[in-house]
Parts: sequence; structure tokens; C-alpha cells
Amino acid sequence: MHVTCPCCSDSFPIAAGFLEQDGKRFGMQLASMEPALGRAILDYLALFSPAKQKLRLAKAVRLVAELDALVKEGSVCRDERAGMRRPCSTAQWIAGIEQMLEKRSALTLPLANHNYLRTVVFGIAELAGAQAEIRREADARAGRPLSRGTGVSPPQPREDPLKNELAYLDQLHSYGQLSDAEYDEKRAAAYVKFGGDRERSD
Repeated sequence: MHVTCPCCSDSFPIAAGFLEQDGKRFGMQLASMEPALGRAILDYLALFSPAKQKLRLAKAVRLVAELDALVKEGSVCRDERAGMRRPCSTAQWIAGIEQMLEKRSALTLPLANHNYLRTVVFGIAELAGAQAEIRREADARAGRPLSRGTGVSPPQPREDPLKNELAYLDQLHSYGQLSDAEYDEKRAAAYVKFGGDRERSD
């Protein structure tokens, strides 16, 4: 029995797709994931394909294994050196992949690792955390007590939003996703938004 590849339209024996060990591993990886995440990852892998070449199956297996491990952690870290983490859901990883796919023309391809995706997903998770904090504060002002025994983590210490924003811009700039002019412009906007009258000592 032959099947047709949905990507290149070539026909091949269906058994051939399961003969190679990497092919078996790749199929098992995707089968163990939520369908929406698996579909997103298939499109995401195209960002790692060298120009005018196809992504090797062994590399695809390694990339998927790395990403699966990141998703299963349940939190995301923008930069392991900083150690700052945010709770993160599978849906937020999918949203991060979709954002990258929408802006692929602005990316430097092929990607070498998942660092830029982690940066995008960290931003999504951080925004979700800020919105949750706003809701908690609104509940507190309205006199609505926080539920007990629900498994909800207590509020984390409030962080400096300006410092976080500047660190985020530094990361984008270091990955080459912001030009020097864009970097300076966004830093200036961050001081206006978060810094108030604070001096730009850095």
C-alpha cells in the first residue's frame, strides 16, 4: 500500500515510514503528545531546515525530544543563567510556536535551538501571570477571599517590571531579533512605561 506525503505530494510505501528506527521514534513521540501540540511541532520543525535541504529525521527526533522535555517541566525559563521561571501550560507553548510561525520572515533561519521559542513563551507566561495578579488584586479590593485547598500557588513576590522588560529586550537583541535602533527605541519606551522618574543608570 502506498500513501501520499501531505507536504511534498510524493508517494511512498506506508511500511517504509516505519522501517527506520528514527521514524519509529518520531511517530511515538508525536503519538504521546496532545494532538494540537503535535501539529504545531510539525510546522515548527520547518524552521530548523537548512536552506534548500530537508531536515534529517535523526535531528527532528532530537529536537522534538528536547521540546517535549521543556513542555513537560510545567514552567519556562527565558535564560537558564538568570534562573527566572514562570508557570507554563501546553497551550502557551502552542501559542508561542504559532507566534513564531506567523513571524518566520523576521527570524534568522534555520534555527539552531529552542532559545528563541523559550523567550517567546516566557513572555506569554509572564503576561498571563500579570493578568492573574491583577485579578487577585481586584478580588482583594472587592473583599472576595482567595479559595483555600484549590492547589493554587500563593502569590509570588512582586518583581521589578522595568528590570524584567529590559532583560527581555536584552535577550531579543542578543539573538539578533532587534536591530540596535529598535533596541534603543524599545528600551526608551520601557523607561517611559515602567520607569517613571527613575534615572537610566544603565
